[in-house]
Amino acid sequence: MTTSSFWWLIVRQRAPNKNTFPWSAMPRTAALGLVCIFCSLVFAQAPVNKDRSEPVPEPTVVDNAGVPVEIDGRPILIIYAQIGGFTPQERAEAIHDRIIALARRRSVSVESIHAEERSIWTEILAGNDRIMGLTEADARATDRKRADLASEYTEIIRHVVKQYREDHTWGHFVLGLLYSVAATAALVVLMFLIFTVRRRSRSSVERWLSRGNNDRLLRSLEGRFWHYLGRPVAAFSRLAFWLVVLAVLQIYLTVVLHFFPSTRHISYQITNWVFTELATFGQILIGYVPNLVLVLFICVVTFYLTKVNRYFFDEIRDERLTVRGFYPDWAEPTAKLVRVLILAGAAVVVFPYLPGSNSPAFKGITVFLGVLLSLGSTSAVAHGVAGTILTYMRAFQVGDFVRIGNDVGEVIEKTLLVTRIRTQKKEVITIPNGTVLGGVVVNYSAEARQKGVIFHTTVTIGYSAPWRQVHELLIAAALATDDVLHDPPPFVLQTALNDFYVAYELNAYTAKPYNMLNAYSVLHQNIQDKFNEAGVEINSPHYTSLRDGNRATIPEQYLPRDYRSPLFEIRKVNGSQTISEESKSPTSKDTVKPMYAGGPLEALSPE
Repeated sequence: MTTSSFWWLIVRQRAPNKNTFPWSAMPRTAALGLVCIFCSLVFAQAPVNKDRSEPVPEPTVVDNAGVPVEIDGRPILIIYAQIGGFTPQERAEAIHDRIIALARRRSVSVESIHAEERSIWTEILAGNDRIMGLTEADARATDRKRADLASEYTEIIRHVVKQYREDHTWGHFVLGLLYSVAATAALVVLMFLIFTVRRRSRSSVERWLSRGNNDRLLRSLEGRFWHYLGRPVAAFSRLAFWLVVLAVLQIYLTVVLHFFPSTRHISYQITNWVFTELATFGQILIGYVPNLVLVLFICVVTFYLTKVNRYFFDEIRDERLTVRGFYPDWAEPTAKLVRVLILAGAAVVVFPYLPGSNSPAFKGITVFLGVLLSLGSTSAVAHGVAGTILTYMRAFQVGDFVRIGNDVGEVIEKTLLVTRIRTQKKEVITIPNGTVLGGVVVNYSAEARQKGVIFHTTVTIGYSAPWRQVHELLIAAALATDDVLHDPPPFVLQTALNDFYVAYELNAYTAKPYNMLNAYSVLHQNIQDKFNEAGVEINSPHYTSLRDGNRATIPEQYLPRDYRSPLFEIRKVNGSQTISEESKSPTSKDTVKPMYAGGPLEALSPE
């Protein structure tokens, strides 16, 4: 290879016409020529290896995918090597422009396209106009001889030019338009038929679904089929409908693109892509069959394990099976916990066999969910653990009447996270299980099922009333209350001897703690009635008065007909004043002036 020949190759590679010299590229071309002269001098002075026993190293072939030359979107040639300052991408663009220009010049015959050998490259010409040049680097990239590659590229260019001239005519363009209009009309008709069939089939399915709700038809196989599988079948039919619509649109687009030469290769690409993806999907499904069989086996085993778990704990719950130390009320929550463990174990075992389980996206989602649960469910986990502990503590059951903190009511629901109680005011209160576990729980129903639970109230009576009589009256009032048990009998405790009164605590048994609010109300009413009937005043908690003629605090209907309010008076006795508690006639000469309750305290003197 001479320096002048290499420089002339560079110049002709840049210029489409060999008669046109690129003067604008002269500085860069001259610099490249000087570099080539220097390299040739260096190689000329290098000693020649005379030892034939040592093999001469072959030139290293660089792994290069090359740049395709595309005509109407279809790659026809591949350019691998770089020549001078021209990259493979620039060479491919220049060759594309020359082939298109040659195809549009119909005066140039296809037979004039030929290849000519030069010393270090091969040129493909159309007459005297150069189309492209091939170097040894291009041939080495394809692992072929340069002459063979040039011959093949020449035939390809001839065929491409010929096909381009045949396709790009007004007749083909008009024919493509007519075909496109016909395809569009066929698409409209086909879409109308598809939507019509869908509308009629949907009305039929809805009619069958409404029939499936008939009790008489549920006894038949057809009725049960539409009742249980009708909705899933309708959903799958909608999915199949839209898949058919997308398939029809894809076929229409592919056919229309095929009618025009400029987009024909795009049509081929779309078709190839669709069928390639479908084939890949089919291969993936076939390859996944062994894993699918294993996944189905694990699912079947898990299903029957959950069935055995349910059956075993149902037997314990219904007390048909007894396990020492295991209470029947533990059966339901324990069955749920074991079921969760079975499902978690099955998920861990089946996870590696799921499609896409090793993909980075799947791993990223699992890591994200793990971080989200660990950061956002701390309170939920705490309440869940507390709910589990409460279950096995047996502090209360659903239906028990309890006091949790300041809330009193019936337990209507106990879940893993919360406990709900309904108060006697018909209020539903939701309490987190963490709060329940950290507080005090009073269960009124635990003993009420055995001998009854005690509810009590305190009454304060003055010292003037005999305590035995007070006991009898309180017990009588308790026995007169509907929800109080007679066995065990109620009893009274004297809890305090205060300055002005005695504190009596009435204790009574009841088997209906949930009705405690009404029981207290009726009991208090009965206590008032019994004490009023016996003429015993309830001067509690504090009652202070100066008995100067006041009426008794007992209601009027409980007083005798001849009752008279007692008087408070002052009289002379042997020259001194004394207080008389007996009533005197207002006409008595020793009566000074009576003083009645509620009036002012006046200074009185004898007559």
